[in-house]
Amino acid sequence: MAVIKQMPVHEKASRYLRKIEQEGPIYHPQMVNVAFMLRDDGCSYHQAVFIMHEASKTVTRREPRPGEIEGAVAYAFQCSPDKSSKFSRRTTKKVRRNQAVLDEWASKGSANRLMEMSDQIPDHPSEILEHLFDGDDLLHLSPDIFHDQIVSLSEWIDAGLDRMQYFCPCTFKDRQHGRLAKNVLFRKYIVFETDERPYDWDGQAGLIERLAQALPLVLVVASGNKSWHSFHLADGNESAIEKFNDLVITLGGDHSVTRPAQMVRFPLGTNSRTGNKQKVIYFSRGN
Repeated sequence: MAVIKQMPVHEKASRYLRKIEQEGPIYHPQMVNVAFMLRDDGCSYHQAVFIMHEASKTVTRREPRPGEIEGAVAYAFQCSPDKSSKFSRRTTKKVRRNQAVLDEWASKGSANRLMEMSDQIPDHPSEILEHLFDGDDLLHLSPDIFHDQIVSLSEWIDAGLDRMQYFCPCTFKDRQHGRLAKNVLFRKYIVFETDERPYDWDGQAGLIERLAQALPLVLVVASGNKSWHSFHLADGNESAIEKFNDLVITLGGDHSVTRPAQMVRFPLGTNSRTGNKQKVIYFSRGN
């Protein structure tokens, strides 16, 4: 059993979570803090998940939602502590959501116009992936948030894509180190998603059209719930990605979706929570 300063790590995690319960901070962000603590103390991903599940049994405020602990740990382990990483975050510039700008662009949107601009949408996700990536690109696809397998696009297609729900819009360096930021080889696409205007398809289309002025729009996938995911061609240009991320924040987007190895909705998959198809709203063959 892992030990931190003579205290079993699961006991330290339990004490931390009980303290959170007593003092009242928001539960999920503090759960993420525990995940960071375990990562920094040398635990593996699977050890951290096991320890946090055991520790959560001592907390009575509420039970973790299905996959909540796994998601918190995945986030902590994806945020590499390596300060030399080319994907490390800036700390000098503070960008904030701008409601006036958000509302202005949302008011200009039209879901029908966006769909009319689309090229013909393929019937199968393999055709979409083959347009987005090369056959030997190493990719992460998954039917849920728990799997962490990386193989080539050709291997994924040969194995079948019917159960897929998520994927990462980047390529990876190797198969062994999993879905970590430090294993990202190339950020070909950057994704926008927002919960600001749930089910407001015209409003979301307006925000997507504004972002398409910054980086070319390649694909829009419905989440199967209340939002759309738009994929923009970045081609590894970190300067352009940085500016795009600033615009995402200005427009009220979910900044977590722009992380280097973040999982996003898989085109033509099925949302396991709602049972709805993750339809392709827009597809461009020109990029």
